[in-house]
Amino acid sequence: MEVITNERLISYINEVCSQVKFHEVHREIELELKTHLQETVEEYLAEGFSEDEAVNKAITQMGNADRIGKQLNKVHQPKPEWSILVLSLFFVSLGLLAMFFIEKHGLLGFTPGPVPILFIKSCIFAIIGAAIITGLYLYDFRKIEPYSGHIYWGTVLMLVLSVFAGQPINSTNYLTLGPASINFVEISPLLLSIALAGILHKWDWDKPKQMLQGLLLCVVPLLLILACSSLTAAIIYAAVCITLMIVSGAKPRAFLTLTSLVSGIFVFLIINTPYRLQRFMAFINPEKDPSGAGWLNLQLSQLINGSGSFGQGLTEKPDFVPGLHTEFVFSYLTFTFGWVAVGVLIALIVLFITRMTRVAVVVKNNYARLVLSGFTAIFTVQFIWNIGMNLGFAPISGVGLPFVSYGGSQLILNAAALGIISSIYRRRNISGANGYSL
Repeated sequence: MEVITNERLISYINEVCSQVKFHEVHREIELELKTHLQETVEEYLAEGFSEDEAVNKAITQMGNADRIGKQLNKVHQPKPEWSILVLSLFFVSLGLLAMFFIEKHGLLGFTPGPVPILFIKSCIFAIIGAAIITGLYLYDFRKIEPYSGHIYWGTVLMLVLSVFAGQPINSTNYLTLGPASINFVEISPLLLSIALAGILHKWDWDKPKQMLQGLLLCVVPLLLILACSSLTAAIIYAAVCITLMIVSGAKPRAFLTLTSLVSGIFVFLIINTPYRLQRFMAFINPEKDPSGAGWLNLQLSQLINGSGSFGQGLTEKPDFVPGLHTEFVFSYLTFTFGWVAVGVLIALIVLFITRMTRVAVVVKNNYARLVLSGFTAIFTVQFIWNIGMNLGFAPISGVGLPFVSYGGSQLILNAAALGIISSIYRRRNISGANGYSL
């Protein structure tokens, strides 16, 4: 007997599902109940009971439909990952506080006006970011998976256009679309992380041909990003690729090959590009050129060394350092609040990354796991690199402190990533081929 043809059992299952408010999980519950009831009915039939008796006993054994439905409703209650969202809100609030006083003290390189424009813009972008997080939280992110290939090739096409038709602005190719100039290279690691997660989550790395194809899928965008003169985006994207390869089950030979190739390319570019080599040498020995390439490194060192345990306070104005509101906001926070407060900030950043990693690890669906792993790689590289270069442990580059540094486009990208993470976590109890289970 097929359970799904029995009207009494179908009515029982529908009654259970009617108590569950999260409709997206109904199909999963139906499949689970049908499987369990099918097995129970077959056991009773094997014992010699009639079909009606077997069905009645199976339903009795399962329990009251109303009670089970209410229990399942509690289990499948959709909710966001509050710890990640609260930490993000704290980082954004800290950034807004920093923007207000940086602008107030005239540390942007120009005399501040009566209206704090930078602070107001930051608030507007924060509100837009909150709307994006809410929208993506409600959207079923699983619907994007079938379009992973389209996203990948669309991103590659936009990178090709950036290489051959882009306008160089601040050493990076911007794509001009009408009156707007878009730094598509900055967006590409996030898009490629989503695309490659959908492509690689079922990848068979054991086959030599597929291993080669997988490497090519990773390397082609990397070369295009490097052709746009963005070493920063290339390093972030490379970290995403290596992470996705490891999580998707690639053998050490595959991701070590990619790691060696990427390392060789980066060393070649640093050695053969004068301004990159000069910046790298300034990182190694800033005292060698204190009024030239090493000046910024030394200024940051003086700023941080003069902070003290509890900082100089919001009323104290530090010496002017270009980029205090963007790449070097961590140095400003250290100067203002001191090492104790910054230690707490670093601990919260570690907690943020840890929570993201935990969600990525416990998700049982491969696609969701790879998406979350890619995002974790992006945030981890950005946090470590920014803090490292502010403390003198990494070369200076254009990497901002996520959620804290000024930058509308970067905040929007970070908000989009949080929205997708929330969308996946919201469906944490949906299991199966296209679901997630925490």
